Amino acid sequence: MGFFDFESAERQELGTQPIQGRGDTLHALLDHRWVSFAFIVLLIAIMGGAPELLAMVAFMLVVVSVAWLWSRDSLRGLVYHRQFRYRRLFPDEEFDVQITIENRKLLPISWLQVEDEWPLRVGPTNEYDLPRAEDDPDLGFLINTYSLRWYERIRRRFTLQARQRGIYQIGPAHLLSGDPFSLFDRKISVENRREMLVVYPRIKPLQELGLPLKDPFGDKRVQRRLFEDPSRTMGIRDYSPHDSFRHIHWKATARAGSLQTRVYEPTRSLRTVLCLNVATFEQYWRGVWPAMLEYEMEVAASLANWGITEGHSVGMSANGTLAHADQPFRIPPSRSSDQLAHILEALAAVSYFVSSSYDRFLIEESPRLPWGATLVLITPSMNDAIAGSILRLRDSGRRLVLIALGKVAPPFLNGVTTYHLPIQDEEPELPAEDELAGEDAAAAEDSLTPRQRYLLRRAREEAKERAKHAGEHHA
Repeated sequence: MGFFDFESAERQELGTQPIQGRGDTLHALLDHRWVSFAFIVLLIAIMGGAPELLAMVAFMLVVVSVAWLWSRDSLRGLVYHRQFRYRRLFPDEEFDVQITIENRKLLPISWLQVEDEWPLRVGPTNEYDLPRAEDDPDLGFLINTYSLRWYERIRRRFTLQARQRGIYQIGPAHLLSGDPFSLFDRKISVENRREMLVVYPRIKPLQELGLPLKDPFGDKRVQRRLFEDPSRTMGIRDYSPHDSFRHIHWKATARAGSLQTRVYEPTRSLRTVLCLNVATFEQYWRGVWPAMLEYEMEVAASLANWGITEGHSVGMSANGTLAHADQPFRIPPSRSSDQLAHILEALAAVSYFVSSSYDRFLIEESPRLPWGATLVLITPSMNDAIAGSILRLRDSGRRLVLIALGKVAPPFLNGVTTYHLPIQDEEPELPAEDELAGEDAAAAEDSLTPRQRYLLRRAREEAKERAKHAGEHHA
């Protein structure tokens, strides 16, 4: 099972129940302006003795009462649901959604407007078809208007396009209807009819990224046997008492007249863990470089796809969090058939929030990762602290592959396979260090977002801890 439960949403669609909403109470009728006007005319008619006015008042009260009763039940017995052909997509893919509205009662609906909250990044192919929300630039509304007879069902189909990696929530839908005279309006928000769409990061061939197509993780034969891969037989030899009976080659035994056992090709490991650095800048409290994060997710997705295709047990860990969560995530290495989908879902959900510095993350995460696995470190930036953590892991016996994505080439680290895959986009300009120090520090901090202020505080605390440990070390 993945991070997001699509099956429950699909079951909910199949078991959609009518929307129950009966509008306002009798108080809304008595407070209506037309009722107040009718009572005023009634007083005038009684005082003036005008039967024509009394008839007009009676007609007005009948119309208003019928309109109130009509609108009161206008949203009762409605069925509204969306049916997606696909819920998991890649960027630039187009897909269809079918919107169904059904009136399950005798009372017809003269007019109905449905406003469905819809993320622009998975909106119609013509993104200008969605009116924008005032408080969220990434959110729009898919608006449909209907007129339904009794027990009528209407289906409409829209072509959508996945524009960017992410986890997107569709809904809630807001339904507005009323009486045929538009005297009374009723509105209901359908909170329990939301769907989730996942847009995976792009998967690219390794040669397009600049990685060697053969053996990018260093999984090659070595003189000292670390692990035996049962899928790579390189010969046979005479059986010895410490060999497992599962490795006996029975056909060769029959030919030779004595027990023969298979000899497997020694490999370093077929277990690989991708370790991601979600901080797109070295000073991660300064903000986010969206293009860099998307590039990192593409590199990670491409490596995971290659590794699983080549028979590796691939896992993943990061110093970031998933959407709608506040804890770091970890996917143990596996060769299961749904492992790639599991990893791609996690990459789609990786948010901008950084849980800890990358150098600390590597040291704290290492004991939780399987021994013998190749750790592929993917980072947008390098500094002395990260390099020091990598060397500590190397000295402890870890096999490491470093993939640096920044513009500056990473330093040479002996014993660490290193690739430099610089991003093509230009790095955005950042405020200088001294702009957030000195006399204008308070004013500069006021201009930061709450998240940036939190990350700035975390960065200062970590800097103090590193300085303290450095002082104790020198002492």
